[in-house]
Amino acid sequence: MKRKLRHIIPSLAVLFLLIGMFTMVVSPAPASAATTITLSVSVDPGDIDQDLLYSFIDKIIDDYNLNADKVIIKFADGTATEYKPGSTPVPEPQPVPEPEPEPQPQPEPQPEPEPQPQPEPQPDPGESNTGSVSMNLDEQKMLDLVNQERARVGLPALKANLELVRLARLKAQDMINLGYFSHTSPTYGSPFDMIKSAGIRYWYAGENLAGAYSVEVAHNSLMNSEGHRANILNSNFKEVGIGVVDGGPYGKMFVQLFIG
Repeated sequence: MKRKLRHIIPSLAVLFLLIGMFTMVVSPAPASAATTITLSVSVDPGDIDQDLLYSFIDKIIDDYNLNADKVIIKFADGTATEYKPGSTPVPEPQPVPEPEPEPQPQPEPQPEPEPQPQPEPQPDPGESNTGSVSMNLDEQKMLDLVNQERARVGLPALKANLELVRLARLKAQDMINLGYFSHTSPTYGSPFDMIKSAGIRYWYAGENLAGAYSVEVAHNSLMNSEGHRANILNSNFKEVGIGVVDGGPYGKMFVQLFIG
């Protein structure tokens, strides 16, 4: 068994170096005993194709006839899971929540009796003038990803609306300050209320929310959700405002406001 392990360890090392994100430790054991393999993965569980990882492990064990009874996989966020060859392990729950279902796009309602006046949301005085608003790097990166998804299905790119950018940042900061994650804000009401209170006219409107530590993770979560994906690929929408604010339990808060 030790002689086998001396041949197996370099093979495993080459294999995981090729995919660029693994290190491993093999704990040798007597010939009659089982072998434990420990893998340290430099990404979080949601960022790696786990089926591919398990197939690599099973292939090495089969090719070298290694009597391995378990494989311990350690992820970058500190979580770990135990894999028994030939079975599918269940990873530990992750702290990043699934994005909340978003309101379906709604047409502009027909005129109706004037409602009672309601307090206008108090915008950040430093960003009350859209002439001083410009998109930051994360916001521009997310806009580029959104328009790439639309281009793949033959839809025109969404135009950045800086007034919607300002509102999206206010909503993201409000969720961080008040500790909630919802389309209905205790400060601004629904996204439709918020957009109308800013004097923006529209026929269709929608909102996407996400909490994540990076633009890529947030974008992938939205595209993997049927309702959020529908907003991104909605042909009725022509403009978007994306707000990305650092903070909150997920690292960054993302708000996308669509109108058409």
